[in-house]
Amino acid sequence: MFLHMKKLPVTSAIVLGMLLFSAVAGRAAPDPGAFVESLTYSAFETLGNKEIGEKERFTRFRALLHNRLDMPRIGRFVLGANWRRADPAQQAEYQKLFSDYVVSALAGRLKDYADSKITIKGSIATGKGEHIVSTVVQNPKNPEPIKVDWRLRENANDLQVLDMSVEGISMALTERSEFAAVLQKNGGDINALLTRLRSAAGALNEGKQVSVSD
Repeated sequence: MFLHMKKLPVTSAIVLGMLLFSAVAGRAAPDPGAFVESLTYSAFETLGNKEIGEKERFTRFRALLHNRLDMPRIGRFVLGANWRRADPAQQAEYQKLFSDYVVSALAGRLKDYADSKITIKGSIATGKGEHIVSTVVQNPKNPEPIKVDWRLRENANDLQVLDMSVEGISMALTERSEFAAVLQKNGGDINALLTRLRSAAGALNEGKQVSVSD
């Protein structure tokens, strides 16, 4: 194939190269509403699987969310100004531990809605490559629908989740407040927060719900 390509006239080779470049460069990020709908139903299916144990459900759920959450950005936001106070080693360990903590928190919020139906109500581009997708989740066990807003960010021709708000309560802000309380209680010591996250790591990997403020 490549031998034949060498025989193309120079003009044809240039045109072909431009077409290939345009196909890659013009590839747009997926539709925000479709992204949320697909991710949510995949999460419901994973968390509602009764044929596997909690640990396996958590492992599959974590794999599902891999690269679908902008974890580095979320982690820095949750730690706030304390991120700059942490040294590189602390930052690296924090991000690793924080990832499982967030996945566990999301699993806890979504597992009770595994039999639910999600309706996409609308999507708004807020600028800087970010979108807010408004959804309504209807659970057969709860007559009152739940409003869930997803904050997404375009990243390398894809979308990633930055935050999820349930009835107006931001998950990222909730975690930020929780972590700030732990740091305040321990005189701003980053290692105290890391110790809490380390102690939670085993339980998280078993699919159990924990909190650093416990």
